[in-house]
Amino acid sequence: MANFDKQQMIAEFKKQFGFVPPCSMGAGDLGEDMQKIISEYHHIIWGEGVIPLKYRYLIALATAIYGDDDVRAKLELLKALNHGATREEIIEVFRQQVWMKGAHTIVKLSPLIKFMDTIYKAQHDGESSGH
Repeated sequence: MANFDKQQMIAEFKKQFGFVPPCSMGAGDLGEDMQKIISEYHHIIWGEGVIPLKYRYLIALATAIYGDDDVRAKLELLKALNHGATREEIIEVFRQQVWMKGAHTIVKLSPLIKFMDTIYKAQHDGESSGH
């Protein structure tokens, strides 16, 4: 694995995504070869692709909601918003998940809607103040 440079991997992730995905760093505990494989796979999934990134984040949001992963749902919601998803698109994803998983999902969505509205308000307040 002489051609794998961990510092270069970290720099590339920070440049492309603004952070280093935890799975890429955690994979290092399983060996440098695993870290290289997981890092390359992450770039394949979240790099340029046929489906625009905004929609891939909406798909990830849907799977997080369906999988009852509240922490992941907030993260994917934030990424979707940061990549141009509208409130209406996100609400449509939420409505779909109620259909897919059942009416009890509405209870799980309430904190996500509040989180989304907080993010939206902060983004729009920043725009109106010239930031």
